[in-house]
Amino acid sequence: MWARDYSNEPMNHKFTGFTQAITVTLLGSCLLLFTFTIPVRASETGLPSSVAALMQARGIPENSLSVVIKKVGSKQSTISHYPDTSRNPASAMKLVTTAAALQLLGPQHRWHTQALVHGEVQGNTLDGDLILKGGGDPWLVIERFWLLARQLRDRGITHIRGDLVIDDTLFDQRAIDTKPIDGNSTRTYNTPPSALLVNFGATAITISSRQNTVNISAKPTATTLKIQNAVDLNNADCAQKGRQIQFDLKQGASGAALSVGGRYPADCGASTYRRTLLSHGPYVYGVFKALWQQLGGTLSGGWRYAKTPDSAMPMAQLESVSLTEVIRYINKFSNNVMARNLLLTLGAHHPPATPDKAATTIKKWLDQSGVMMPKLNIDNGAGLSRDARISAQGLAALLESAAAWAWWPEFLGSLPIAAVDGSLQKRFQNIAQPGRLRLKTGLLKDARALAGYVIDRNGDLWVVVILHNHPKAASSVGIEIQHRILETLF
Repeated sequence: MWARDYSNEPMNHKFTGFTQAITVTLLGSCLLLFTFTIPVRASETGLPSSVAALMQARGIPENSLSVVIKKVGSKQSTISHYPDTSRNPASAMKLVTTAAALQLLGPQHRWHTQALVHGEVQGNTLDGDLILKGGGDPWLVIERFWLLARQLRDRGITHIRGDLVIDDTLFDQRAIDTKPIDGNSTRTYNTPPSALLVNFGATAITISSRQNTVNISAKPTATTLKIQNAVDLNNADCAQKGRQIQFDLKQGASGAALSVGGRYPADCGASTYRRTLLSHGPYVYGVFKALWQQLGGTLSGGWRYAKTPDSAMPMAQLESVSLTEVIRYINKFSNNVMARNLLLTLGAHHPPATPDKAATTIKKWLDQSGVMMPKLNIDNGAGLSRDARISAQGLAALLESAAAWAWWPEFLGSLPIAAVDGSLQKRFQNIAQPGRLRLKTGLLKDARALAGYVIDRNGDLWVVVILHNHPKAASSVGIEIQHRILETLF
């Protein structure tokens, strides 16, 4: 079960500012229509009455919900409901990580991944080891990893007679929690961070049917992954759960074997499943070797972890995309492993980086910035945690402070836009015009969150924080509660 904190703190502000239009029709010799406004009182907890009524009807206690809605620059909050209660924010914690990174690193911060040689280079042959030294790049996707290999080939090296050495020592892997939050290690959201994070450690398995056969392909290709096709083709209805695929993964020290079984209807087209199938070392080695072979190279040795020797000679270097682009991927699509890599970057000023060092850096920055977040417990920076905690008031204080920063446009631009993109592409479509709701989502078992900015019809900017910890929060009623709260601003 997820930890919950349902304290009985008194509410600080009661919400009394809403009006409701009522149209009365009188029928007689003439038709009279008139409209007037009457105040709609909020519940005694400070929630809009429609929200309180919904929660009561669904058996959800009001003290399971924290809400802060405040116009930027105003001295008081319009809604302040259990603002200081410590809650699990789920992925809304990424707002803290990305805001701190923008202020501490700057929007143009970039990471560097190096390829170095340790040995003799004679002609097109390296008689020694190739070292890949990670700099913590959160977005070293396969296309960019290929660019690093291409640079190395352009330097004239074709044959590598030694090993591939992986230097990921910028981060202290012993201090990083690698235990899957839900016990499912093959789900890509559970991928642990790494200073050499290649393609998020993910493999896309695509299954398709053609000419009465089932085809299976993997991207990126890895020499350390073997796939056995045990899928049966049938004529079942794809729309009626006729597609039933099972994965049987067996991992070893040098790689993994994946057996794909089940049944697949002939009319289903192509289906893609993203999974983490290989552990970090075999994945980096297998993907690099496959790319190297595609570029016409050979790699004779195996792989190992080691720190780069001082005598190693740099041969290629890949610069990452900017931090501005990185936080857009993190916030809009809630990428967990990218957020965890970014947090560790904030602790890398005294390597090796640890989550505790990074958390200390953030708390020190918050104190210096005058942002009060006494309930903050940031353990991995992504919110993919049972222990992460924050209060609605603390997160609202951070968001309001951020609106005055020089880099606020970059921060605002990283948030999902309701009815437009990211995790809000299909949500809140009937509340306001596109662009007026820019909010980070959060979802875990027993936890749902929404936090960010709203621009009302008058052009005023509002900070909105909704933190909900309850077994029903992750269900559809959790979204309906958020929807009704947001409606109050329009």
